[in-house]
Amino acid sequence: MKAFKLLILICLLLFFACDEVEELLEQEIDVETTFITELEINVPNGPTPETAMDFQSNTGLWDFREDPNVMEYLGDSDEITKIRINSVRYFYKDVVGNPDAFVEGEIVIAVGQAGEEYETAVVNLSQADFNNTLFTLEGDFTNVNTALTQLRAIAFFYSGSVSDNPVRFVTDVSINCTVTIKPDI
Repeated sequence: MKAFKLLILICLLLFFACDEVEELLEQEIDVETTFITELEINVPNGPTPETAMDFQSNTGLWDFREDPNVMEYLGDSDEITKIRINSVRYFYKDVVGNPDAFVEGEIVIAVGQAGEEYETAVVNLSQADFNNTLFTLEGDFTNVNTALTQLRAIAFFYSGSVSDNPVRFVTDVSINCTVTIKPDI
């Protein structure tokens, strides 16, 4: 009789353990990752030092299928079920040139053929660099997040104008995202 009770107990444990294992296998994993890119801007001499000049930076690129934090959990890129931008922060550094230069513009985030523009703060570049001022990009990332989930790669650049010239600076952009993965097991 003891052997029968032990057998029933083992069967019950295995039955409930299988349900718990199945539940674990069906769970999604959220992986938080941050990538940083330096966008370089070089505004040459204009007709006068007070002439406003337009600029466009180099393009920053990021592919979530190659992100080291995501790859740790990823067997196949189809396992990515959602990508969400949590925050975009930026600051100015290595400012050289006209100390009176104010910058205004947009950081453009492009996924596939679509792009969304997000206005940056209007600031004096030299002061922002000297004070190590950190800015947060404000806006609704819903459309970008939808496209990111489908294409799993992002491109972004900075365009705008400076009030005075010449000036050269770097905009350090940090994008924090949550990548949701449903592993195929």
